[in-house]
Amino acid sequence: MPLPTPSDKENYSDFMDRCMLDLSKKKEFKNNKQRAAVCYKQFETAENKASVVLNNPWDETDKYLYFLK
Repeated sequence: MPLPTPSDKENYSDFMDRCMLDLSKKKEFKNNKQRAAVCYKQFETAENKASVVLNNPWDETDKYLYFLK
C-alpha cells in the first residue's frame, strides 16, 4: 500500500492528522515517532514539488500546498 501524500490545497496540520491515522493502520509503522517522521518527509517531498506554498497567516507553522494541473 502506498504512503499518503498531500492533496491539492491541503494544509500541513490536516495532512499530518490524516497521514498519522492512515499509517497507524499499517503494521510496519509501530510507534508515533516513526509515523510522524514518515509523514513529515512525505509533506516535505510534496512541498518541494508544489506549484505554490502558502503560509497560514494565523499559524506560522502551518502551510498550504497547491499543485497546478
